[in-house]
Amino acid sequence: MEKIIILASTNDHYAKHLAVMLHSLLENKVSNHLINIYIIDGGNLSVQNKVKLEKSLQRFNVIPQFLFINVNLYDDLLINRYYSIEMFCRISIPDLLPESFHKALYLDCDLIVKEDITNLWGTNIDDYYVAAVYDDNDQRRKKLLIPKEHGYFNSGVLLINLKKWREHDISTKVLQFIKDNPSKLLYPDQDGLNVVLQDKWLKLDEKWNVRANRMNKINTKPAIIHFTSKNKPWNGNPPGRKAYLKYLAKTEW
Repeated sequence: MEKIIILASTNDHYAKHLAVMLHSLLENKVSNHLINIYIIDGGNLSVQNKVKLEKSLQRFNVIPQFLFINVNLYDDLLINRYYSIEMFCRISIPDLLPESFHKALYLDCDLIVKEDITNLWGTNIDDYYVAAVYDDNDQRRKKLLIPKEHGYFNSGVLLINLKKWREHDISTKVLQFIKDNPSKLLYPDQDGLNVVLQDKWLKLDEKWNVRANRMNKINTKPAIIHFTSKNKPWNGNPPGRKAYLKYLAKTEW
């Protein structure tokens, strides 16, 4: 049976929220698929928080593996309080995993999973480089000169075809675009991925990445709630906060 490969990237500021996300994912998985969890460490994750992350997942008999990345890859990128190294790490995922892995699922830290992730993992992406949820940010699409028929996706949930990504050196192309076009970017990693993969992505059902501020505007039951706005469940009261606090109480935080 194929293992589910999950990746996330965090620093000390978001370690607690990552624990919540992973706990929600594991608690709601009902299939017999085994899960491998990889956490990308860009050098800003303390030993203490790594231990707390490990302890938070003990009840599921899952031991997260930490991947160290060469942050020099991002030397020419704008890094500040809004654009962290951890944000860019998703671009390098195929280069961090074994060649024998052909598919991986990247998830942001600021979300909770409400449905068995196996249902998303089973999506066939053989003909695509990535699968993601459409983002109705038409302003970004136009700014980046992406044709309307290709649309624009949110990079918080990415089902990645590692084989195709590696074969066409997508990581290098995305990083180069970000370096060459700073004035065009608002969400550097997401914008870069959209430009390079504009005609190469599969549109997922919206339920797999429902922004919390849109929950009252959709007709589907969220499988993943994504806290994308400044109104987070740890500093405000967005839809989904009650579920976030429920999972938080089960972690080491």
